[in-house]
Amino acid sequence: MYSIKTNDNLEQISKRLESSELDERYHTVKTIVEDIKNGGDKAVASYTQKFDGQEFDLSKAKPFQIEIRQQNLSEELCLALANAKNRIEKFHQEEFKNSKLGQGWSFMGDYQEKLGVKYTALDSVACYIPGGQAPLISTVLMTVIPAKVAGVKRIVVFSPPPINPAIIHACFLCGVDELYAVGGAQAIAVAAHGTESISSVNKVVGPGNIFVSLAKKYVFGKIGIDGIYGPSELAILAGKTAKPETIAYDLLSQLEHGSGLESVLLLSESQELIDKTKDKLSEILETSLKASLKSQQQVDTILNSLEKWSAFIAFNSLEEAANIINNYAPEHLELQLGADANKKILDLINNAGAIFIGTKSCESLGDYLAGPSHCLPTAASAKFSSGLQCQDFMKKISLVDFEASPDINKLIEDVALIARAEELEFHAAAMEQRKS
Repeated sequence: MYSIKTNDNLEQISKRLESSELDERYHTVKTIVEDIKNGGDKAVASYTQKFDGQEFDLSKAKPFQIEIRQQNLSEELCLALANAKNRIEKFHQEEFKNSKLGQGWSFMGDYQEKLGVKYTALDSVACYIPGGQAPLISTVLMTVIPAKVAGVKRIVVFSPPPINPAIIHACFLCGVDELYAVGGAQAIAVAAHGTESISSVNKVVGPGNIFVSLAKKYVFGKIGIDGIYGPSELAILAGKTAKPETIAYDLLSQLEHGSGLESVLLLSESQELIDKTKDKLSEILETSLKASLKSQQQVDTILNSLEKWSAFIAFNSLEEAANIINNYAPEHLELQLGADANKKILDLINNAGAIFIGTKSCESLGDYLAGPSHCLPTAASAKFSSGLQCQDFMKKISLVDFEASPDINKLIEDVALIARAEELEFHAAAMEQRKS
């Protein structure tokens, strides 16, 4: 049996991405982006051959483009993907309708002026789909569908070669416009700067490894990004009656992503539950290894994440637990405290990417087909950002219309006074030209 150790130092856990290696990796990313910015298709082909072992014929007009067509998958998987698509699409259609993103809003001001906001979809976006250790088929649905519902005109997907057939099928299912076999930092560079064969986009979204995240950070400003998505996180608040085996599998579902920087947090009023959960974790890992469901390297990576970046803490009150959660600000939060306690603590939680309420609301549902996008803020960024939605594929344009106002002389005077206080004479004069 494995000895399950945890850090239990939340301050130390919060620093898991403050690695000295990041500076070196950021330098590598900058080199890749600048090389592709200057070298175009040739540089993309060189890096793709280097990192993915894939060669391309640059004599073709679109050397990296993959034909988007229905794939020969099992009927069961096709039906599951179709069900997921329908659920995710319905959620974002409701978001679009209830947020009034289609019509915007306006009101009549004191001077009979019309003030408001117009929402407009981005012209183009790129969705990055990881395809290394795990081909994230579901991420196609979780990124493309809200973009489609928002009305984005051109949706491009990048994924490392060779692209998994199910990813191609998901692109077909969602109506993706272009699919390119380009991964890593080089894909983000292409999204930002374009090449001879691929046009740049307005924004790039989607998760990826540390090189993808750093590349998104580097190109931000040239194009928009959804956020810097780091390794997965899950926090569970569990009561005395929660099942240790269920909790153990939920925790492992996040730890198996395999970067070694995943983080999980278990909070319970019961130390006995915590101890039993640790025993179950050990038992499951050992069984999975013997059954060849996980390699020794994968098990060691999970144990490393538990020991360095995870905490199991007994709490004395719901208020104390809520404070810990709001400070940790997890990507995913499961509430398994019982109906009354779940309802009470829900009002106390301000910082989380997504909250799963009750024992049936497994986080894995959220990863695949619950409805909301699984692209969520990590590394405590849930304190200031949210999960991917339609509004992330739109921008707001302020509308100012004084044409029907009979008299704005008082406003002219006020503008002129403020402008001259800022020593901006022409601002004042521009207003005074309109005095009646």
